[in-house]
Amino acid sequence: MSAYSGLRNIILIGALFGFHGLLNRSLLIDGVSEVFIVTARITIVAFLFGIYCFKEFSSEINFNYFIKGSLTGFLAITIPGWTFIYALKYISSGLHSIFISTIPLFTVVWVYLFYKEEVITRLKLISVFIGLVGLILLFLSGTTGLSNEGNLLIGGSLALIGIQGLAVSNITNKKDSQYIPAKTYLCTQWLSSSLISIVLFLSLGGKIEIISNTQALRLFGLVFIDIFNYSLFFYTIKRLSATFTTLVDYVVPIVGIFVGYIFLEEVVSNIFFITLFLIFISLYLAVKDEEENI
Repeated sequence: MSAYSGLRNIILIGALFGFHGLLNRSLLIDGVSEVFIVTARITIVAFLFGIYCFKEFSSEINFNYFIKGSLTGFLAITIPGWTFIYALKYISSGLHSIFISTIPLFTVVWVYLFYKEEVITRLKLISVFIGLVGLILLFLSGTTGLSNEGNLLIGGSLALIGIQGLAVSNITNKKDSQYIPAKTYLCTQWLSSSLISIVLFLSLGGKIEIISNTQALRLFGLVFIDIFNYSLFFYTIKRLSATFTTLVDYVVPIVGIFVGYIFLEEVVSNIFFITLFLIFISLYLAVKDEEENI
């Protein structure tokens, strides 16, 4: 794959992720319940992946694969799926996309704490510090991206919880994918997350809702983004460096802020750009450090 083709894929992945928060928040604005949105999305994706991966899954699955795949699924799908949908009740989709861009920052933190096989250099620690300064300034501003509503402390905290799940899953994915067959690993993640989500749905008194055609279209848009992005990202990262694919974290907030402003009339505050600037510096330093040590 050429660098041009890889860059095209990264821009497409980042753009679609930027729309993911927009579609979720638009469904919430329409009155569709949080528990229905997240459970329906995860269950439909699990069903489709189950059909695609069934042959390999049924022949390769064992207890060890099931436990490891379920753990990563809980971290990468269940936790962010449920925390992000509730976060979007309190913050704009554009602001939410800024939080998404901090995943590499927190991955470095968790690697430093638990994944001793990797060496965390001083430059990477400096990059984490700069990114954290940006987040602190954002929280001090209290800006939610919504007109005279929302709560940054609640929404931002929920978003950060989901991001920790994704950051830790980056580590478990890296370790487990070395020996677990890809389709088996993927199918286990989504099926286990679907089962957990259904249990949560029933425990929280969720009800199957009748939604309009446009709402159903947006829900299946979320499903499409989940399936397409995962597949394209997996295809791209196998052919290009992990360093190169981190460029997606620059694209997500730019698209997220723009589409939120255009389609949902969300408020764009100056603090967004200050925070983004610091996060982008953080990402650049982390990528520069990785390139120097490859």
